[in-house]
Amino acid sequence: MKPIRQARNGNGNQALSGLAFSAFRRTGRLVLPATIATVISWAICQLGLFEIGRTCEAVWIRDTSPKPGPGVTGSIHLLLTNLFTTWTTGFNVYDKNQWTFPFLLKGSMLIFITLLATVRIHSNYRILVFLGLYAFSWAGGDPMLGMNIYFGALLAEISNRLPSPSMTPQRNPFIRTLTGVALLLGLHVSGYPEVSPEWTSWSQNLAQIGQFIFPGQDYWRYWTSIGAQLIALAVVISPRMQEMLSHPTFVWLGSVSLPLYLIHGPLVRSLLAWMLFGWQKPVSYFSQDENGNLTDSWQRRSFPDGWVFCIVLPVFLFILLWASHLWASWVEPWCAFTTKRIEEVMCGSGTGESAELPRTNGCYEEKGERPRSNGIQNQV
Repeated sequence: MKPIRQARNGNGNQALSGLAFSAFRRTGRLVLPATIATVISWAICQLGLFEIGRTCEAVWIRDTSPKPGPGVTGSIHLLLTNLFTTWTTGFNVYDKNQWTFPFLLKGSMLIFITLLATVRIHSNYRILVFLGLYAFSWAGGDPMLGMNIYFGALLAEISNRLPSPSMTPQRNPFIRTLTGVALLLGLHVSGYPEVSPEWTSWSQNLAQIGQFIFPGQDYWRYWTSIGAQLIALAVVISPRMQEMLSHPTFVWLGSVSLPLYLIHGPLVRSLLAWMLFGWQKPVSYFSQDENGNLTDSWQRRSFPDGWVFCIVLPVFLFILLWASHLWASWVEPWCAFTTKRIEEVMCGSGTGESAELPRTNGCYEEKGERPRSNGIQNQV
């Protein structure tokens, strides 16, 4: 939002400079925390703390709990391989939740490039560009990345255009109605299931609509993206919802959202698995072929009683939020400091968003500055 606001105020150079440094910092602020989380998860795995998770009845915990690596050299090789594949294919055996990080990085680069190309044009035409890119992403089968990125850019433009006194729901019934419709419709379509939409009539109706308006068969990706976009639109145009979400509790939850996303997987597969299943002895199972020969064997720990969940889950949630707060207080500042130092080394110690880029030809020269040519033209 800041580059768009600067561009609307005529500060094109500051917007361009801010985009350059933001693009540089964004990479470090994503890669460093993800790398640290992977190393921690790898260390937990090598210590054997995922073994209970590998034998429990919870399918997600069991399927995402890897085995320790074969020796020191093999384990280090697996760590380096997964650190690399996290950003190339989105696969990370030690933390499969990081499949989203390539999308986050690509999305941030997309919006930086788009703003770089449109920061000097009039805001009305910039909105047309965003709408065109949104339609292109829709038709091109890119609901997870392009549609969300460009809709977010549209929301940034909308938020800079809304005059808050006249757009409050109390003074504008249309905005109040639009907020309610966008919120309810967003909640409705975002619940579209990934599989078996024919089981309920409402999701079956959405599937039939998707046949006419969506390319391909990934209707759930489109509907969930559209639902999230409608909810975000409702928040942007509703001062009342903005005030509610500005409560210190929600602000704090937002500040620990990335740490919570990074560390909840390793903690679920180790600490929560131990709290729920660690006190049970595993039961051995085996399978045989038609000749009675043993073909496979495995161990399972069954789910505990419901009262155990009622006690364990609140305790685990408290520990998870506390650990996320520690991460936000110590790890995130270190990542920001390290990124800043790398920036100073590569770009110079006097860099910053306040530094202006040199004036070049183009829209900036509309203020009356005529560029001086050189070379053959000067000689003529």
